[in-house]
Amino acid sequence: MQALYRRYRPKTFEDVVGQETTITALKNQIREDRIHHAYIFSGTRGTGKTSVAKIFARAVNCLHPVDASPCNTCDVCRGILDETLFDVMEIDAASNNSVDDIREIRENVAYPPAMARKKVYIIDEVHMLSKGAFNALLKMLEEPPSHALFILATTEPEKIPATILSRSQHFTFLRLRDEEIKGELADILEKEGRAFTDDALSMIAAHSDGSMRDALSILDQMMSFSEDMIDGEVVRESLGLTDHEGIFRIVDGILARDPVPMMDAIELAYRHGKNFQLLLDSLITYFRDLLFYRYAEEVPSRFTEGEGETFVDQAKAMPESLAFDCIDVLQKGRENFKYTRHAKTAVEILLLKTLHLQDVEISREVGAPVAPREEHPRERPKKREVARNDDAARTDGEASRKTPKKETPAEVPPLSDEGDHAIIKDDTVDEETWQAFISKVQTKSVACAALLKDAARTSMNNQTLCIMYEPSFGFHLKMLKTDDNRRVLDEAVRDALGDGWSVVVKENEEADDPVLESMKRVFKDTPIETD
Repeated sequence: MQALYRRYRPKTFEDVVGQETTITALKNQIREDRIHHAYIFSGTRGTGKTSVAKIFARAVNCLHPVDASPCNTCDVCRGILDETLFDVMEIDAASNNSVDDIREIRENVAYPPAMARKKVYIIDEVHMLSKGAFNALLKMLEEPPSHALFILATTEPEKIPATILSRSQHFTFLRLRDEEIKGELADILEKEGRAFTDDALSMIAAHSDGSMRDALSILDQMMSFSEDMIDGEVVRESLGLTDHEGIFRIVDGILARDPVPMMDAIELAYRHGKNFQLLLDSLITYFRDLLFYRYAEEVPSRFTEGEGETFVDQAKAMPESLAFDCIDVLQKGRENFKYTRHAKTAVEILLLKTLHLQDVEISREVGAPVAPREEHPRERPKKREVARNDDAARTDGEASRKTPKKETPAEVPPLSDEGDHAIIKDDTVDEETWQAFISKVQTKSVACAALLKDAARTSMNNQTLCIMYEPSFGFHLKMLKTDDNRRVLDEAVRDALGDGWSVVVKENEEADDPVLESMKRVFKDTPIETD
Protein backbone atom coordinates (compact mmCIF):
# COMPACT_ATOMS: atom_id res chain seq x y z
CA MET A 1 0.00 0.00 0.00
CA GLN A 2 1.25 3.48 -0.91
CA ALA A 3 2.16 6.04 1.72
CA LEU A 4 -0.57 8.51 2.66
CA TYR A 5 1.16 11.50 1.05
CA ARG A 6 1.19 9.64 -2.29
CA ARG A 7 -2.34 8.22 -2.07
CA TYR A 8 -3.79 11.62 -1.19
CA ARG A 9 -1.67 13.77 -3.50
CA PRO A 10 -4.03 16.41 -4.97
CA LYS A 11 -5.28 15.61 -8.49
CA THR A 12 -7.09 18.90 -9.26
CA PHE A 13 -6.65 22.52 -8.29
CA GLU A 14 -9.60 22.21 -5.91
CA ASP A 15 -7.75 19.54 -3.91
CA VAL A 16 -4.78 21.81 -3.16
CA VAL A 17 -4.71 23.14 0.42
CA GLY A 18 -3.64 26.61 1.45
CA GLN A 19 -2.38 28.13 -1.84
CA GLU A 20 -5.50 29.99 -2.97
CA THR A 21 -3.73 33.02 -4.49
CA THR A 22 -1.42 30.93 -6.67
CA ILE A 23 -4.21 28.58 -7.75
CA THR A 24 -6.49 31.49 -8.72
CA ALA A 25 -3.77 33.07 -10.87
CA LEU A 26 -2.94 29.82 -12.68
CA LYS A 27 -6.60 29.01 -13.38
CA ASN A 28 -7.22 32.48 -14.78
CA GLN A 29 -4.27 32.10 -17.15
CA ILE A 30 -5.66 28.79 -18.40
CA ARG A 31 -9.15 30.24 -18.91
CA GLU A 32 -7.80 33.24 -20.82
CA ASP A 33 -5.21 31.18 -22.74
CA ARG A 34 -2.33 33.36 -21.51
CA ILE A 35 0.14 30.62 -20.66
CA HIS A 36 3.66 31.89 -20.00
CA HIS A 37 6.63 29.87 -21.22
CA ALA A 38 8.37 29.59 -17.81
CA TYR A 39 7.23 29.47 -14.16
CA ILE A 40 9.13 29.30 -10.88
CA PHE A 41 7.37 27.66 -7.92
CA SER A 42 9.26 28.35 -4.70
CA GLY A 43 8.51 27.54 -1.07
CA THR A 44 9.43 25.26 1.82
CA ARG A 45 9.18 21.49 1.56
CA GLY A 46 5.78 19.82 1.43
CA THR A 47 3.74 22.89 0.44
CA GLY A 48 2.57 21.51 -2.93
CA LYS A 49 5.02 22.89 -5.51
CA THR A 50 5.50 19.66 -7.50
CA SER A 51 1.86 18.62 -7.10
CA VAL A 52 0.61 21.93 -8.51
CA ALA A 53 3.18 21.72 -11.32
CA LYS A 54 1.77 18.33 -12.37
CA ILE A 55 -1.82 19.55 -12.11
CA PHE A 56 -0.91 22.63 -14.19
CA ALA A 57 0.78 20.44 -16.81
CA ARG A 58 -2.37 18.29 -17.12
CA ALA A 59 -4.72 21.29 -17.10
CA VAL A 60 -2.82 23.01 -19.94
CA ASN A 61 -3.00 19.86 -22.08
CA CYS A 62 -6.39 18.43 -20.98
CA LEU A 63 -8.83 17.65 -23.79
CA HIS A 64 -11.89 18.30 -21.59
CA PRO A 65 -10.95 20.69 -18.77
CA VAL A 66 -13.47 21.33 -15.98
CA ASP A 67 -13.33 24.94 -14.76
CA ALA A 68 -9.66 25.18 -15.77
CA SER A 69 -8.83 21.96 -13.84
CA PRO A 70 -7.84 18.71 -15.56
CA CYS A 71 -10.56 16.10 -16.05
CA ASN A 72 -8.06 13.27 -15.29
CA THR A 73 -10.06 10.94 -17.56
CA CYS A 74 -9.03 11.89 -21.10
CA ASP A 75 -6.16 10.12 -22.89
CA VAL A 76 -3.71 12.97 -22.26
CA CYS A 77 -4.52 13.25 -18.53
CA ARG A 78 -4.28 9.47 -18.04
CA GLY A 79 -1.00 9.35 -19.93
CA ILE A 80 0.48 12.06 -17.70
CA LEU A 81 -0.84 10.40 -14.53
CA ASP A 82 0.56 7.02 -15.60
CA GLU A 83 3.85 8.66 -16.66
CA THR A 84 3.58 7.06 -20.10
CA LEU A 85 3.19 10.31 -22.04
CA PHE A 86 6.65 11.65 -22.82
CA ASP A 87 5.36 15.10 -23.71
CA VAL A 88 5.46 15.87 -19.96
CA MET A 89 8.77 15.11 -18.27
CA GLU A 90 9.83 15.54 -14.65
CA ILE A 91 13.55 16.00 -13.99
CA ASP A 92 15.33 15.97 -10.63
CA ALA A 93 18.03 18.66 -10.80
CA ALA A 94 19.65 17.33 -7.63
CA SER A 95 20.92 14.30 -9.54
CA ASN A 96 20.76 15.63 -13.11
CA ASN A 97 22.46 18.97 -12.71
CA SER A 98 25.18 18.94 -15.35
CA VAL A 99 25.30 21.02 -18.49
CA ASP A 100 24.93 17.83 -20.58
CA ASP A 101 21.58 17.06 -18.92
CA ILE A 102 20.22 20.49 -19.89
CA ARG A 103 21.70 20.24 -23.38
CA GLU A 104 19.74 17.02 -23.86
CA ILE A 105 16.55 18.88 -23.00
CA ARG A 106 17.58 21.65 -25.39
CA GLU A 107 17.93 19.14 -28.23
CA ASN A 108 14.56 17.47 -27.54
CA VAL A 109 12.50 20.61 -26.90
CA ALA A 110 12.76 21.63 -30.54
CA TYR A 111 10.49 18.73 -31.58
CA PRO A 112 6.73 19.33 -31.23
CA PRO A 113 4.69 17.24 -28.74
CA ALA A 114 3.28 13.92 -29.90
CA MET A 115 -0.19 14.10 -28.29
CA ALA A 116 -0.31 17.04 -25.95
CA ARG A 117 -0.73 20.72 -26.70
CA LYS A 118 2.40 21.74 -24.79
CA LYS A 119 5.68 19.99 -24.15
CA VAL A 120 6.17 20.45 -20.39
CA TYR A 121 9.43 20.12 -18.47
CA ILE A 122 9.13 20.10 -14.67
CA ILE A 123 12.59 20.64 -13.14
CA ASP A 124 12.55 19.95 -9.40
CA GLU A 125 15.17 21.48 -7.05
CA VAL A 126 16.33 23.67 -9.90
CA HIS A 127 18.70 25.63 -7.62
CA MET A 128 20.99 22.56 -7.68
CA LEU A 129 21.94 23.12 -11.33
CA SER A 130 25.57 23.96 -12.08
CA LYS A 131 26.59 27.32 -13.51
CA GLY A 132 27.00 25.82 -16.96
CA ALA A 133 23.60 24.14 -16.74
CA PHE A 134 21.97 27.46 -15.79
CA ASN A 135 23.56 29.10 -18.82
CA ALA A 136 22.21 26.35 -21.08
CA LEU A 137 18.76 26.73 -19.50
CA LEU A 138 18.90 30.49 -19.99
CA LYS A 139 19.42 30.04 -23.71
CA MET A 140 16.20 28.01 -23.94
CA LEU A 141 14.25 30.58 -21.92
CA GLU A 142 15.50 33.41 -24.14
CA GLU A 143 14.14 31.84 -27.33
CA PRO A 144 11.69 29.10 -26.31
CA PRO A 145 9.61 27.22 -28.91
CA SER A 146 5.92 28.13 -28.79
CA HIS A 147 5.00 24.61 -27.67
CA ALA A 148 7.46 24.53 -24.71
CA LEU A 149 6.54 25.10 -21.07
CA PHE A 150 9.09 25.06 -18.22
CA ILE A 151 8.09 24.76 -14.55
CA LEU A 152 11.01 25.20 -12.15
CA ALA A 153 10.43 24.13 -8.53
CA THR A 154 12.83 25.12 -5.75
CA THR A 155 13.15 25.55 -2.00
CA GLU A 156 15.95 28.13 -2.39
CA PRO A 157 14.96 30.74 -5.00
CA GLU A 158 17.78 33.04 -3.91
CA LYS A 159 20.24 30.65 -5.61
CA ILE A 160 18.59 31.03 -9.01
CA PRO A 161 20.36 33.57 -11.28
CA ALA A 162 18.57 36.86 -11.81
CA THR A 163 18.60 36.27 -15.57
CA ILE A 164 16.44 33.16 -15.07
CA LEU A 165 14.14 34.90 -12.58
CA SER A 166 13.52 37.81 -14.92
CA ARG A 167 12.31 35.49 -17.70
CA SER A 168 9.91 33.53 -15.48
CA GLN A 169 6.71 34.11 -13.56
CA HIS A 170 7.45 33.54 -9.89
CA PHE A 171 4.85 32.07 -7.50
CA THR A 172 5.66 31.62 -3.81
CA PHE A 173 4.03 28.73 -1.95
CA LEU A 174 3.27 29.61 1.67
CA ARG A 175 3.65 27.42 4.73
CA LEU A 176 0.31 25.89 5.61
CA ARG A 177 -1.45 27.09 8.75
CA ASP A 178 -2.10 24.59 11.50
CA GLU A 179 -5.87 24.84 11.00
CA GLU A 180 -5.51 24.02 7.29
CA ILE A 181 -3.37 20.98 8.08
CA LYS A 182 -5.78 19.81 10.79
CA GLY A 183 -8.75 20.06 8.43
CA GLU A 184 -7.01 17.99 5.75
CA LEU A 185 -5.88 15.36 8.27
CA ALA A 186 -9.42 15.08 9.66
CA ASP A 187 -10.83 14.48 6.15
CA ILE A 188 -8.24 11.78 5.45
CA LEU A 189 -8.87 9.99 8.77
CA GLU A 190 -12.61 10.00 8.10
CA LYS A 191 -12.01 8.44 4.67
CA GLU A 192 -9.73 5.86 6.33
CA GLY A 193 -12.38 5.12 8.98
CA ARG A 194 -10.10 5.93 11.91
CA ALA A 195 -11.08 7.65 15.18
CA PHE A 196 -9.05 10.62 16.38
CA THR A 197 -8.98 13.49 18.85
CA ASP A 198 -8.49 17.17 18.14
CA ASP A 199 -5.42 17.49 20.37
CA ALA A 200 -3.68 14.71 18.40
CA LEU A 201 -4.22 16.61 15.14
CA SER A 202 -3.01 19.82 16.81
CA MET A 203 0.25 18.17 17.87
CA ILE A 204 0.82 16.67 14.41
CA ALA A 205 0.16 20.03 12.75
CA ALA A 206 2.48 21.87 15.16
CA HIS A 207 5.24 19.32 14.59
CA SER A 208 4.97 19.40 10.78
CA ASP A 209 6.28 22.99 10.47
CA GLY A 210 3.72 24.00 7.85
CA SER A 211 4.41 21.02 5.57
CA MET A 212 1.47 18.87 4.49
CA ARG A 213 3.79 16.08 3.37
CA ASP A 214 5.46 16.00 6.81
CA ALA A 215 2.05 15.98 8.49
CA LEU A 216 0.88 13.03 6.36
CA SER A 217 4.09 11.11 7.06
CA ILE A 218 3.58 11.60 10.81
CA LEU A 219 -0.08 10.58 10.50
CA ASP A 220 0.95 7.45 8.60
CA GLN A 221 3.26 6.60 11.49
CA MET A 222 0.47 7.19 14.03
CA MET A 223 -1.90 4.90 12.13
CA SER A 224 0.70 2.13 12.27
CA PHE A 225 1.39 2.77 15.94
CA SER A 226 -2.25 2.53 17.04
CA GLU A 227 -5.02 0.46 15.51
CA ASP A 228 -7.73 2.18 17.57
CA MET A 229 -8.01 5.78 18.65
CA ILE A 230 -5.34 8.28 17.54
CA ASP A 231 -5.11 10.65 20.51
CA GLY A 232 -2.57 12.96 22.09
CA GLU A 233 -0.99 10.19 24.11
CA VAL A 234 -0.33 8.13 20.97
CA VAL A 235 1.35 11.12 19.28
CA ARG A 236 3.50 11.91 22.31
CA GLU A 237 4.59 8.29 22.73
CA SER A 238 5.35 7.84 19.05
CA LEU A 239 7.28 11.07 18.53
CA GLY A 240 8.93 11.14 21.94
CA LEU A 241 7.33 14.48 22.87
CA THR A 242 7.21 15.60 26.50
CA ASP A 243 3.63 15.97 27.67
CA HIS A 244 2.26 19.31 28.82
CA GLU A 245 2.40 18.34 32.49
CA GLY A 246 6.18 17.97 32.26
CA ILE A 247 6.51 21.43 30.69
CA PHE A 248 4.29 22.93 33.40
CA ARG A 249 6.38 21.37 36.17
CA ILE A 250 9.62 22.67 34.69
CA VAL A 251 8.24 26.22 34.45
CA ASP A 252 6.84 25.96 37.99
CA GLY A 253 10.33 25.09 39.16
CA ILE A 254 11.84 28.10 37.36
CA LEU A 255 9.25 30.47 38.86
CA ALA A 256 9.71 29.04 42.37
CA ARG A 257 13.49 28.65 41.93
CA ASP A 258 13.04 25.06 43.03
CA PRO A 259 15.04 22.38 41.16
CA VAL A 260 13.01 19.43 42.53
CA PRO A 261 9.99 19.55 40.12
CA MET A 262 12.34 20.29 37.22
CA MET A 263 14.59 17.31 37.91
CA ASP A 264 11.55 15.05 38.47
CA ALA A 265 10.16 16.03 35.05
CA ILE A 266 13.53 15.40 33.36
CA GLU A 267 13.92 12.02 35.07
CA LEU A 268 10.41 10.97 34.00
CA ALA A 269 11.10 12.08 30.42
CA TYR A 270 14.37 10.12 30.46
CA ARG A 271 12.71 6.92 31.69
CA HIS A 272 10.07 7.15 28.98
CA GLY A 273 12.68 7.67 26.25
CA LYS A 274 11.63 11.20 25.37
CA ASN A 275 13.55 13.19 22.80
CA PHE A 276 15.46 15.92 24.68
CA GLN A 277 15.98 18.05 21.58
CA LEU A 278 12.21 18.13 21.13
CA LEU A 279 11.90 18.93 24.84
CA LEU A 280 14.07 22.03 24.40
CA ASP A 281 12.06 23.01 21.32
CA SER A 282 8.84 22.61 23.31
CA LEU A 283 10.19 24.74 26.16
CA ILE A 284 11.31 27.52 23.80
CA THR A 285 7.89 27.48 22.11
CA TYR A 286 6.16 27.53 25.51
CA PHE A 287 8.10 30.57 26.72
CA ARG A 288 7.29 32.26 23.42
CA ASP A 289 3.60 31.54 24.03
CA LEU A 290 3.87 32.97 27.56
CA LEU A 291 5.31 36.20 26.14
CA PHE A 292 2.68 36.53 23.44
CA TYR A 293 -0.11 35.98 25.98
CA ARG A 294 0.92 39.25 27.65
CA TYR A 295 -0.03 41.08 24.44
CA ALA A 296 -2.76 39.00 22.79
CA GLU A 297 -4.20 37.11 25.82
CA GLU A 298 -4.76 34.08 23.63
CA VAL A 299 -4.36 30.54 24.95
CA PRO A 300 -2.80 28.12 22.40
CA SER A 301 -5.37 25.74 20.96
CA ARG A 302 -3.29 22.66 21.82
CA PHE A 303 -4.15 22.99 25.53
CA THR A 304 -7.25 21.50 27.14
CA GLU A 305 -9.43 23.66 29.38
CA GLY A 306 -7.58 22.63 32.55
CA GLU A 307 -4.18 23.01 30.88
CA GLY A 308 -5.25 26.42 29.61
CA GLU A 309 -5.89 27.59 33.17
CA THR A 310 -2.40 26.49 34.21
CA PHE A 311 -0.95 28.28 31.18
CA VAL A 312 -2.73 31.53 32.08
CA ASP A 313 -1.54 31.34 35.70
CA GLN A 314 2.07 30.85 34.60
CA ALA A 315 1.83 33.63 31.99
CA LYS A 316 0.68 36.09 34.64
CA ALA A 317 3.40 35.00 37.09
CA MET A 318 6.24 35.02 34.54
CA PRO A 319 8.21 38.31 34.38
CA GLU A 320 8.80 39.36 30.80
CA SER A 321 12.55 39.76 31.27
CA LEU A 322 12.80 36.27 32.79
CA ALA A 323 10.97 34.74 29.80
CA PHE A 324 13.37 36.47 27.39
CA ASP A 325 16.39 35.28 29.38
CA CYS A 326 15.08 31.69 29.50
CA ILE A 327 14.59 31.67 25.73
CA ASP A 328 18.12 33.02 25.29
CA VAL A 329 19.68 30.34 27.51
CA LEU A 330 17.66 27.47 26.03
CA GLN A 331 18.28 28.60 22.46
CA LYS A 332 22.04 28.73 22.99
CA GLY A 333 21.91 25.30 24.58
CA ARG A 334 19.79 23.98 21.71
CA GLU A 335 22.33 25.17 19.14
CA ASN A 336 25.15 23.25 20.87
CA PHE A 337 23.01 20.25 21.79
CA LYS A 338 24.05 18.14 18.81
CA TYR A 339 27.65 18.16 20.04
CA THR A 340 26.94 16.59 23.43
CA ARG A 341 26.98 12.86 24.20
CA HIS A 342 25.00 13.23 27.44
CA ALA A 343 21.66 14.72 26.49
CA LYS A 344 20.02 14.34 29.89
CA THR A 345 22.91 15.99 31.75
CA ALA A 346 23.08 18.86 29.26
CA VAL A 347 19.37 19.62 29.69
CA GLU A 348 19.65 19.42 33.49
CA ILE A 349 22.52 21.93 33.50
CA LEU A 350 20.64 24.30 31.21
CA LEU A 351 17.57 24.21 33.45
CA LEU A 352 19.66 24.74 36.58
CA LYS A 353 21.07 27.87 34.96
CA THR A 354 17.57 29.24 34.52
CA LEU A 355 17.11 29.16 38.32
CA HIS A 356 19.73 31.92 38.66
CA LEU A 357 18.37 34.20 35.97
CA GLN A 358 16.53 36.41 38.45
CA ASP A 359 19.68 37.43 40.34
CA VAL A 360 22.69 36.59 38.14
CA GLU A 361 23.71 37.16 34.56
CA ILE A 362 24.02 33.96 32.53
CA SER A 363 27.37 33.69 30.83
CA ARG A 364 27.39 34.41 27.11
CA GLU A 365 28.79 31.00 26.33
CA VAL A 366 26.85 27.85 27.23
CA GLY A 367 28.84 25.72 29.62
CA ALA A 368 30.86 28.62 31.05
CA PRO A 369 30.49 29.61 34.73
CA VAL A 370 27.92 32.23 35.62
CA ALA A 371 28.99 35.72 36.62
CA PRO A 372 27.33 38.01 39.19
CA ARG A 373 24.77 40.48 37.87
CA GLU A 374 25.96 44.02 38.29
CA GLU A 375 23.86 46.87 39.56
CA HIS A 376 23.54 48.29 36.04
CA PRO A 377 23.42 45.27 33.65
CA ARG A 378 24.16 47.30 30.54
CA GLU A 379 27.44 48.66 31.97
CA ARG A 380 29.79 45.68 32.07
CA PRO A 381 33.47 46.59 32.46
CA LYS A 382 35.62 43.59 31.64
CA LYS A 383 37.12 43.34 35.13
CA ARG A 384 37.28 45.66 38.09
CA GLU A 385 39.91 45.58 40.84
CA VAL A 386 38.14 47.85 43.33
CA ALA A 387 37.32 46.64 46.84
CA ARG A 388 34.53 44.01 46.82
CA ASN A 389 33.21 40.99 48.65
CA ASP A 390 35.07 37.96 47.26
CA ASP A 391 32.49 35.49 48.57
CA ALA A 392 29.68 37.19 46.65
CA ALA A 393 31.74 37.40 43.48
CA ARG A 394 32.80 33.75 43.52
CA THR A 395 30.65 31.36 41.43
CA ASP A 396 29.14 28.13 42.80
CA GLY A 397 31.97 26.07 41.30
CA GLU A 398 34.56 28.21 43.11
CA ALA A 399 32.85 28.38 46.51
CA SER A 400 35.00 25.59 47.92
CA ARG A 401 38.28 27.32 47.08
CA LYS A 402 39.70 29.94 49.43
CA THR A 403 41.53 32.77 47.73
CA PRO A 404 43.19 35.62 49.59
CA LYS A 405 41.53 38.98 49.23
CA LYS A 406 43.39 41.65 47.35
CA GLU A 407 44.38 44.43 49.66
CA THR A 408 43.01 47.82 48.63
CA PRO A 409 45.29 50.83 48.66
CA ALA A 410 45.49 52.57 52.03
CA GLU A 411 44.75 55.91 50.46
CA VAL A 412 42.96 56.63 47.21
CA PRO A 413 44.32 59.68 45.44
CA PRO A 414 41.73 62.44 45.11
CA LEU A 415 40.38 63.35 41.70
CA SER A 416 42.68 65.96 40.29
CA ASP A 417 41.21 66.40 36.84
CA GLU A 418 37.79 68.01 36.63
CA GLY A 419 37.35 66.59 33.14
CA ASP A 420 37.80 63.05 34.43
CA HIS A 421 35.18 63.66 37.09
CA ALA A 422 32.70 64.92 34.53
CA ILE A 423 33.20 61.87 32.36
CA ILE A 424 32.70 59.42 35.19
CA LYS A 425 29.65 61.20 36.50
CA ASP A 426 27.68 62.27 33.44
CA ASP A 427 28.63 60.06 30.47
CA THR A 428 26.62 56.93 31.32
CA VAL A 429 22.86 56.62 30.82
CA ASP A 430 20.81 56.58 34.01
CA GLU A 431 18.46 53.66 34.59
CA GLU A 432 15.25 55.69 34.23
CA THR A 433 16.27 57.10 30.84
CA TRP A 434 17.39 53.69 29.57
CA GLN A 435 14.14 52.00 30.63
CA ALA A 436 12.10 54.79 29.00
CA PHE A 437 14.00 54.19 25.76
CA ILE A 438 13.55 50.39 26.02
CA SER A 439 9.79 50.85 26.56
CA LYS A 440 9.49 52.97 23.43
CA VAL A 441 11.41 50.37 21.40
CA GLN A 442 9.26 47.55 22.76
CA THR A 443 6.04 49.23 21.63
CA LYS A 444 7.42 49.23 18.10
CA SER A 445 9.32 45.89 18.02
CA VAL A 446 9.55 43.27 20.77
CA ALA A 447 12.37 41.49 18.94
CA CYS A 448 14.43 44.68 18.71
CA ALA A 449 13.93 45.37 22.42
CA ALA A 450 15.15 41.85 23.23
CA LEU A 451 18.43 42.57 21.43
CA LEU A 452 19.06 45.66 23.55
CA LYS A 453 19.16 43.78 26.85
CA ASP A 454 22.58 42.35 25.95
CA ALA A 455 24.22 45.76 25.49
CA ALA A 456 27.59 45.92 27.24
CA ARG A 457 27.63 49.70 27.81
CA THR A 458 25.69 52.85 26.94
CA SER A 459 26.55 56.53 26.91
CA MET A 460 25.00 59.88 26.00
CA ASN A 461 26.87 62.75 24.41
CA ASN A 462 25.95 65.57 22.03
CA GLN A 463 22.35 64.35 21.68
CA THR A 464 23.59 60.91 20.65
CA LEU A 465 22.71 57.69 22.50
CA CYS A 466 25.59 55.24 21.98
CA ILE A 467 24.87 51.52 22.50
CA MET A 468 27.92 49.24 22.63
CA TYR A 469 28.27 45.46 22.45
CA GLU A 470 31.13 43.12 23.18
CA PRO A 471 32.89 41.70 20.05
CA SER A 472 31.26 38.29 20.60
CA PHE A 473 27.82 39.83 19.97
CA GLY A 474 28.32 40.36 16.26
CA PHE A 475 24.82 39.01 15.51
CA HIS A 476 23.22 41.71 17.68
CA LEU A 477 25.21 44.42 15.92
CA LYS A 478 24.22 43.08 12.50
CA MET A 479 20.52 42.85 13.37
CA LEU A 480 20.33 46.31 14.97
CA LYS A 481 21.92 47.85 11.88
CA THR A 482 19.21 46.56 9.52
CA ASP A 483 16.94 49.20 8.00
CA ASP A 484 13.86 48.15 9.98
CA ASN A 485 15.63 48.12 13.36
CA ARG A 486 17.45 51.37 12.60
CA ARG A 487 14.11 53.03 11.97
CA VAL A 488 12.70 51.62 15.23
CA LEU A 489 15.70 52.89 17.26
CA ASP A 490 15.63 56.36 15.70
CA GLU A 491 11.90 56.77 16.31
CA ALA A 492 12.16 55.43 19.87
CA VAL A 493 15.03 57.73 20.92
CA ARG A 494 13.15 60.77 19.60
CA ASP A 495 10.00 59.70 21.45
CA ALA A 496 11.93 59.12 24.68
CA LEU A 497 14.47 61.98 24.62
CA GLY A 498 13.12 64.50 22.11
CA ASP A 499 13.75 65.68 18.56
CA GLY A 500 17.34 65.94 17.46
CA TRP A 501 18.48 62.78 19.24
CA SER A 502 20.04 59.89 17.32
CA VAL A 503 21.31 56.37 18.07
CA VAL A 504 24.72 54.86 17.32
CA VAL A 505 25.31 51.10 17.66
CA LYS A 506 28.89 49.88 17.66
CA GLU A 507 31.37 47.39 19.10
CA ASN A 508 32.62 48.08 22.64
CA GLU A 509 36.34 48.78 22.37
CA GLU A 510 38.48 49.24 25.43
CA ALA A 511 40.24 52.21 23.92
CA ASP A 512 36.90 53.96 23.44
CA ASP A 513 35.81 53.47 27.06
CA PRO A 514 35.98 56.98 28.65
CA VAL A 515 35.43 55.63 32.17
CA LEU A 516 38.34 53.20 31.88
CA GLU A 517 40.60 55.86 30.40
CA SER A 518 39.69 58.27 33.20
CA MET A 519 40.38 55.63 35.86
CA LYS A 520 43.79 54.99 34.33
CA ARG A 521 44.62 58.69 34.45
CA VAL A 522 43.34 59.17 38.02
CA PHE A 523 44.77 56.00 39.61
CA LYS A 524 48.16 56.26 37.98
CA ASP A 525 49.99 54.01 40.44
CA THR A 526 47.22 51.46 40.92
CA PRO A 527 47.02 48.57 38.41
CA ILE A 528 43.63 48.14 36.72
CA GLU A 529 43.16 44.66 35.27
CA THR A 530 40.76 43.74 32.46
CA ASP A 531 39.85 40.38 31.01
